[in-house]
Amino acid sequence: MRFIWGVLNKLILMLALLAWGMAGSAQAAESVAMVTDMEGKIAQAEGIGKPALSILSEIRQGDKLRLESGARMTAVYLESGQKYEFKGPAVVQFGTSQPQSLSGIKPEQKGVALAKDGKNIRIKPVAVAQAAIVWRSFKPSSKIKLLGLSGTKTLESRPVFRWQAVQPGLKYQFRLTGDKGNLIYEAPVDGGSLELPQQVQLSDLVSYTWTVSAELPGGGAISNAGDFSVASAKLQMQAESLRPASTAPLSERVVFAAWLEQMELRDEARKYWKNAAAERPDDHRLKNMAGE
Repeated sequence: MRFIWGVLNKLILMLALLAWGMAGSAQAAESVAMVTDMEGKIAQAEGIGKPALSILSEIRQGDKLRLESGARMTAVYLESGQKYEFKGPAVVQFGTSQPQSLSGIKPEQKGVALAKDGKNIRIKPVAVAQAAIVWRSFKPSSKIKLLGLSGTKTLESRPVFRWQAVQPGLKYQFRLTGDKGNLIYEAPVDGGSLELPQQVQLSDLVSYTWTVSAELPGGGAISNAGDFSVASAKLQMQAESLRPASTAPLSERVVFAAWLEQMELRDEARKYWKNAAAERPDDHRLKNMAGE
């Protein structure tokens, strides 16, 4: 009998853990909006054990936010793309499709955050891990830091390859190969960048790998490699049609950067993350996205 009770207890525990895991998954799927700009003191009204808010924070259905006097925030609903602006003092609760004012200044609906040809474009939550440049090296302890064009699509037909120069006067060897390992271009380089010559034409149907290496004066070698592809003409046209003006509100530029991320245009997105981080220097998520 004791054995049977032991087995039953284990089964009950397993079922409880399974239910908890399913509930956690369901809760994770309940994000309805994303913060695209914020200034001032804003926090979860029921914030015990919840992380501090920042730009790109996901807001779940039922979340209550408290904005102190003078605070302001912009959030975009992920499904509809509708943008709302909030000002404090206020307490608001996020419903499935729109926020509700519980006290203070009511939120204002400001239209669709991102649209093309009259159709709303759905924005997905942004994972910080996407911002990290993928570094690949032959020797983990001796690699050159790549400053772009790794794990990304590019809008540039003749992109500039950049890396962090190790020391003054060091000469590097650059190689560009196609997805079948065929050599496309190679050249010695002084400094930390290279722009492809006019005669080298890249295709949007090929995945490329570029490698930069150098021999150190005291012996030994360092190297690193990155993979990238060129965005299709259709994607390039879409990006240009959606691109906000440089004077557009930060919220619009953050939404565009989020779209660039989900289209794997991470090098282009990083330009916007860096500008956004400069405008909101205290926001840790923007710093992570900018690679700072």
